[in-house]
Amino acid sequence: METKAQSSVAAYQVSIAEEDGIDSELDAALRALLCRCFPEWSSVFQECRTWHSTPPIFTLVASEHGQIIGHVAVVVRTITTTWNFRYNVASIQGVCVSPENRRSGLATEMMLTALNEIKRRGFLFAILFCKEHLVSFYTDKGWKLADDSVVMRNKDDLPISMRSNCPMYYELGDVPFPEGPLDVHSPSWE
Repeated sequence: METKAQSSVAAYQVSIAEEDGIDSELDAALRALLCRCFPEWSSVFQECRTWHSTPPIFTLVASEHGQIIGHVAVVVRTITTTWNFRYNVASIQGVCVSPENRRSGLATEMMLTALNEIKRRGFLFAILFCKEHLVSFYTDKGWKLADDSVVMRNKDDLPISMRSNCPMYYELGDVPFPEGPLDVHSPSWE
């Protein structure tokens, strides 16, 4: 695994792994954690870590004593606004910490590390979709709920049914997030 940055909370190590630096052993460990944290999606994560057919550009990996205990993946998505403005945004997905390591500050550190790396790579905005009970976790860290409707599309530009009802965004600089309904497309959409 190629590490670009490291930090730690207590005995945890948080590393940024480029997708091409994730070997089969790390991939299997990350998929096992995702299955454990998201049992309702285990049939997806048993096969792959990608969500809606979009591989991450990088993944934050948290470990403790050689065990994988946290995960945050970042993919590139294109959003289109009402006025047909297009932005490439960093989409955060698969945020999870193993149950026995929750409430330790690790998720907060991973999110801050992810946002710093996203900004370093030149993105103006980050987006994520979360369950309603997690909204306060993100708003406490500066995330905002999208005011208007958001439609996510797959690689074939077809709408995807989302179980999450809480699209959120984070402004990484001085540019305000676009107002109005948004379409979120796969990276291959042109």
